[in-house]
Amino acid sequence: MKKIYLVPIAVLSLLFLVWAFVGDYSFVTINTTPTQIEFDKTEIDMGKLEQGKPNEVSFQFVNTGEYPLLIKYVETSCGCTKPEWPKHPINPGNSEEIKVTYDAKYPGRFFKTITVFCNSKEGMITLKIKGEVKLSENSK
Repeated sequence: MKKIYLVPIAVLSLLFLVWAFVGDYSFVTINTTPTQIEFDKTEIDMGKLEQGKPNEVSFQFVNTGEYPLLIKYVETSCGCTKPEWPKHPINPGNSEEIKVTYDAKYPGRFFKTITVFCNSKEGMITLKIKGEVKLSENSK
């Protein structure tokens, strides 16, 4: 009789572990009242880069609004550009950064956009990186 209870408990435990690892915290309510975000710059010229070496830049920003800022997602125009952003709410007056790594795989000029989706009054902000990848000596 006691073995009958073990199966539902094991299934529920397994479901809880899967849920915990997936990280679905949608039950947490965060105030998404529109606020304001101000970047120190929205475009960065990375200059001439060496082919085959990833390069990182940072876009500094401040929550200049009255409510916590929540960056929901950051999307790039290309798979060669990888963003990192704070996943926690940023309180009014606090500064953070969005790091962008560009994989300088192919030679030539590049221009990439990074779209930041957040609870700002605009709803989204577009950041830009540009530069030129020099042909490496090994490729010639």
